[in-house]
Amino acid sequence: MSIETKRHTKRAERTRLSLDISPAVREQLESLARRTEAGSITEVIRRALTLYDLVVEHQEDAGRLVFRHSDGSEELLRVL
Repeated sequence: MSIETKRHTKRAERTRLSLDISPAVREQLESLARRTEAGSITEVIRRALTLYDLVVEHQEDAGRLVFRHSDGSEELLRVL
């Protein structure tokens, strides 16, 4: 398979989405991209989706997600 064919195949496997978001949400996505060196808003969304999927899987298995703060206190994370 040629390089050009591989590129075309990769593009064909993707789906373009159009999102209607507020300016505040766009700024939040842009800020996260800068702070995490994600490179793009799309990469921020991909990473967020990966994390969200892991959290949901964990909760489906009756797991709990807990934040441990720098002072040692813990806080249970509830995902809606």
